Amino acid sequence: MAQSILIIDDDADTRSLLGASLTEQGFIVYAARDGRHALQILERISPPALILLDYNMPVMNGKQFLAAKRRDARWQAIPVVLLSAWTHEWTGARMDVIEVLSKPVDLERLLALVMQTISTTQTPIAPPGVPDSSESMHQH
Repeated sequence: MAQSILIIDDDADTRSLLGASLTEQGFIVYAARDGRHALQILERISPPALILLDYNMPVMNGKQFLAAKRRDARWQAIPVVLLSAWTHEWTGARMDVIEVLSKPVDLERLLALVMQTISTTQTPIAPPGVPDSSESMHQH
């Protein structure tokens, strides 16, 4: 069964680009335009293997979403990668995320991080035609 990833970003182009890249890798991709929309999606789906979260969004930003996620036991264990154009002095631990990646996102680095994160939280099954990601687990 394919793993799912939730992308939360107010930029439609970013959601589309990341979604297409992850779908090509065999993931089921859900996309939300802001934190509130993401919470609505999380209510309707099985917990995803990973959340890619933009920090600066209208309605409910990344910080507000992370606070809501922490309050719900169903979602606390889902790893989050923060994506932002503004990353000054941010660390993953400080933001309660596994990694902070600056925008524009380096797709190769993001895909390696996704594969590493998912393979350490669960045993992934690579879809046909997708190379085994075990080699990338040692790179960061």
